[in-house]
Amino acid sequence: MTGNRYLIGVDVGGTFTDLLAYDEIKRKLLAAKVPSIPGEQWRGVLDALKELNINFEEIRAFVHGTTIATNALLERRGAKTAALSTKGFKDVLELGKGRRLTGGIFDTAWRRPKPIVPRNRRHELLERTNASGDILIKIKEKDCLDLISILKEQGAEAIAVSFINSYANPENERLVASILRKYLHGIFVTESSALIPERGEFERSSTAVLNAYLSPVMTEYLGMLDQELIDQGVSAPVNIMGSNGGAMTLQVAAQRCASTFLSGPVGGVVGSIDIAKASELHDIITFDMGGTSTDVALVHQLIPRMSHDNQIDAFPLRMPQLDIHTIGAGGGSIIWIGPDGTVQVGPQSAGAVPGPACYGRGGLEPTISDANLLLGRLTSDRPLAGGLFLDIEKAKEAFHLIASAMGADDFVAAADGVLSIAITKMAGAVREVSVHRGFDPRDFSLISFGGAGPMHGFFVAEELGISQVIIPLLPGHLSALGQMMANLRRDLVKAWGGALSTLSVTSLMEEATNLKQKGETLINADGVGNERQSHEFTLDMRYCGQSFTLPIRWEPEKPDFDRLRLAFDARHQKTFGYVDPSNDVEIVNIRLVSTGKVDKPKLEFASDDGTKIKKSKRKVWFGMWKETEIFNRESLPTGYRFSGPAIVEESGGTSIIPQNWSVIVHSNGSLLCNYKN
Repeated sequence: MTGNRYLIGVDVGGTFTDLLAYDEIKRKLLAAKVPSIPGEQWRGVLDALKELNINFEEIRAFVHGTTIATNALLERRGAKTAALSTKGFKDVLELGKGRRLTGGIFDTAWRRPKPIVPRNRRHELLERTNASGDILIKIKEKDCLDLISILKEQGAEAIAVSFINSYANPENERLVASILRKYLHGIFVTESSALIPERGEFERSSTAVLNAYLSPVMTEYLGMLDQELIDQGVSAPVNIMGSNGGAMTLQVAAQRCASTFLSGPVGGVVGSIDIAKASELHDIITFDMGGTSTDVALVHQLIPRMSHDNQIDAFPLRMPQLDIHTIGAGGGSIIWIGPDGTVQVGPQSAGAVPGPACYGRGGLEPTISDANLLLGRLTSDRPLAGGLFLDIEKAKEAFHLIASAMGADDFVAAADGVLSIAITKMAGAVREVSVHRGFDPRDFSLISFGGAGPMHGFFVAEELGISQVIIPLLPGHLSALGQMMANLRRDLVKAWGGALSTLSVTSLMEEATNLKQKGETLINADGVGNERQSHEFTLDMRYCGQSFTLPIRWEPEKPDFDRLRLAFDARHQKTFGYVDPSNDVEIVNIRLVSTGKVDKPKLEFASDDGTKIKKSKRKVWFGMWKETEIFNRESLPTGYRFSGPAIVEESGGTSIIPQNWSVIVHSNGSLLCNYKN
């Protein structure tokens, strides 16, 4: 069975690294949680693998979610990057579209973000392609050679090439890139048309620059991780989770690192969809609270919302990614007093080192974890991951200043008040992905996971009027599970233009055929044959004259434009509340999602007969001190029922269940919890 026993999913977070291994012989999940190591995240991955004490040679598949690209951008640790543009367009990155991407119009302290590529490393070349794809001015090799000497003098480590209308014809970009690669060995070159062949010069240029800026960092990390795994005896292919909800090979990730910004959080959404299917749910909101941040997403009819116009930090990113909203509120979020005397929660985090004050590793500032310890929701009697025991006296010391600022009588009142602030903040994040998108959160179930999610999910649900909460088995590892379950995925797009009334069916079908052939080729190259592939088309459509589009599912086998128009009108009515039957509709982009299906574990929840349920009691704060039952998650059998207030403890997670909630253990191990009116 060498090389065919274990499936591995690993999620590297800002505080902890979570790893799941599925043993295909014993049909059992093995979990490990270790502190993440800033700057050396690969070490945390190896530490987690070693903690499981498994034979590395028996690993069959390995999927990795990483925050490398995100952290490198936020910390401005990317490569020394140059940007090449069409003559006259070197300042497109700064000019943008005349609107603020950060700060808001009422922020008087707002300052324009400093561009990643300074003006002296932005260069112009004489070339021109029109919107129809006709090359009006072809690149001269001499101009490129003259520029190469300048790039060498500037010490450029990466180069982004983004020309006007290259989406319509990439020939000039390809020519320049080939010359650069010929004479600048070891320099990473990104062609904007290879990443996103779409309209929108500003967004396309920004995406190309981000990809160039971060690719050397990502390549170095992936190479180091791959080599370390090989040195440890791991021969299985290593795949990376993408922002689109699918996995990609190491080689693809190194070339398209801009598609990995949400590599970690999307795993939780994918895992939640599997939990929803097993629980016979269709509409869910995912609530993933870790040590550093909280990520929320809405899934309607088991289909996660996808976004193509995104923003990372202060920079536009036109890459397909799941619509996930992130806020700086996690178990390690620091509680502080603002200039106006108000109590603030996050976004700063104590991280894994030194961590919250209660960790006893030198952290002095109070955090959400300290607050939960003071309220009895966490305990100092049971170790956390890695054998860490919490220190309540350290938590009290950290909360002294906060209690004084709040005018609280004691630490308990201060901790309770702080958590109320955090809950309100997190409920706002849920409203962002639901109410602000036209959905009522009360129509959805909340799947709460992450190391800190089950501790706060019920309180968030109560504030929003959500009546059902699901806590998956091993909630702190659901993102890792989602990565293990992710299929290989490639997203392709072809810019198009034309109203339905004048559109050629033949031309559209030809383009769809070409895209599908390309998708098949790419997935084949990733190691998945045609028999395990699927290909789904959507069309970005809009009324003529609109600036925004709506995605409409399309089956090329049924090229009925009348039906396509009806589908668009229905989607427009549902989204914006009106239709415009007198206006023509146009297609802006053809999109294809090509998927390579991978082997997935059949998860089976092993439970006993209920005769050995392990539980104890302790006083926990729920508006007052209440004697509360404490359950051991591993001992709860399928079908077991109980009511709150209660606490369920397990490896890597603690669930805080308030009163008025009833709980039943599902056959998949999840806790299905319903609010009792």
